Amino acid sequence: MEKAYERIFTTIGQYIAVTPVIEQTLRQTMRSVEFSKGQFLVQEGEANGVLYYIDRGLVRFVYTTSDGREFNKSFAAEGEFVGCLRSILSQQPCRFAIQALEATQTLALYPQEREILWKNYPEWERLGRLLAERLALKKEEREAEFLLDSAECRYQRFINDHPALQERIPQYHIASYIGITDVALSRIRKRLGRY
Repeated sequence: MEKAYERIFTTIGQYIAVTPVIEQTLRQTMRSVEFSKGQFLVQEGEANGVLYYIDRGLVRFVYTTSDGREFNKSFAAEGEFVGCLRSILSQQPCRFAIQALEATQTLALYPQEREILWKNYPEWERLGRLLAERLALKKEEREAEFLLDSAECRYQRFINDHPALQERIPQYHIASYIGITDVALSRIRKRLGRY
C-alpha cells in the first residue's frame, strides 16, 4: 500500500505541492479497491460519485446503445484519475460505464470524504479544479478530432499519445475509440505498415 501512496503523491505533485496535509488526509480518506478483468468500476445508469486513482491496470470508458453496440470513449491506465464527472459533481446517473480491461488496483475517494476534503482544504479543492480543467481540455481535443481529422489521423494520434497502450488494448477496442470498424482499422494499419 505504501508504494501506491508514493505513486499517487507523484501524480498529485504534477498538479499541486504535496504538503504534509495532503499526505495525511489522503492516507486517511483513500481506500484500496481492486477490480478483476471485465469488472465495472462504474456501471451505466449508476450515480457513482467515486473518484478512482489507477495504481495498476487499465480501464475503458464505454457507451452502450439500446441495441447493445459499444463505443469506447476513452482509456486510462496507471497514474490517472477516473470517474464519472456527472455523478461526482451533480449526483446524476452516469451515461457510460468504466470497465477494467486488466486486473486493476485503485485508490478510491468516496463522495462523502471528497466533499469534506474540498470544503476544508483549499489544496484538495484546487486539485479537483485542475483535474476537471484537464478533462475539459481532453474532451475539447477529442471533439475536434472527430469533426476535423480523418480516421487515419485519429489512429496515428492515439498511437503517438499512448504508445504503451496499443499492445495492451485489443484492436477492436481501439477501432471503436477512433470511430471505425476493426476491418477499417486493419486496412489503416496495413497501409501504415503496423502489422
